[in-house]
Amino acid sequence: MKAYRILVHDRRCAAPIELTAEMARDDRVAEFARDRWLGSVHIAAIEVWDGARRICCFADAALKAA
Repeated sequence: MKAYRILVHDRRCAAPIELTAEMARDDRVAEFARDRWLGSVHIAAIEVWDGARRICCFADAALKAA
């Protein structure tokens, strides 16, 4: 199991919400983040980090263009 840092950029909050999750693999935590991002209209983006390495980022088109 590895610990991942997940930053949830919620439109209702001024700062990202920081979560920690333990998962077995990078692809599993990416699937979890994608499901969360798609599951809420309030989430503008989700980033998943393993230490200093960003595993993935799911974001609205407006954020990706910025």
